[in-house]
Amino acid sequence: MPRTLSVKDPNLIAAVARLQRTQQLWGALMIGLGIVTEFAATSAHPIAGLALIAVGLLAFRWAEPALLATIATVIAFSIVPTINPRLTILGPDPLRQIADLSLIELTALVVGKGLIVLTTANQFFVYRFLYGTARASSEDPNLALIPAMVPNRTNGLARAARWMGLISLVLALVGAGFLLVAPDAFQTQVLAEAGGTLAVVAIGLGLGCAFSPTDERLPALASLGLGLLGYLAAAIVLLRLPG
Repeated sequence: MPRTLSVKDPNLIAAVARLQRTQQLWGALMIGLGIVTEFAATSAHPIAGLALIAVGLLAFRWAEPALLATIATVIAFSIVPTINPRLTILGPDPLRQIADLSLIELTALVVGKGLIVLTTANQFFVYRFLYGTARASSEDPNLALIPAMVPNRTNGLARAARWMGLISLVLALVGAGFLLVAPDAFQTQVLAEAGGTLAVVAIGLGLGCAFSPTDERLPALASLGLGLLGYLAAAIVLLRLPG
């Protein structure tokens, strides 16, 4: 039977400290990016940076590895409005709003965001072991087990993500209804952006929970499906808006 490492193991304690510093750094950057996005978007996109700020606050407050996957997902989806300004889910890209970027500068911006996605995703796959590895499968039966070093909130996060995914789909479909009867109405765009924003967070939380030790893997996977449907519906509405 494999032995279990002590919760006082200095390497594990150091790993928890690194996780906290890492998430506080990413949390501060997400909050800052969200604030910049809100200011750059002005009143035309009232919820532009809210997802960035909300995820940043959670990451800054909690040592929760699943949130690293959520950060990676949000940044990945933020590449979409960088490439296509009409898809303003998560708001228009603030740099594209502030400056007229050349093709090289635009490519560098996309590559920079891609590197952030790869970095945070890799950190998630490393730090998720701090949830504990008692339930993990391993090819080495004698590999020492890691005890739970951080609180595991994935059950609640998975259920919340499922509700977010469902609400995102409803908002996007209501936005589609507005598109049919009042395509020029401001509410059409806001509903689509709200639905798409919730969808991105639902997808991110769902991914983080699904690849972590959780008792709620089915809700986590459901949030992925609902979130993807909500995002696609919201994107279709925004692409069909006049102008």
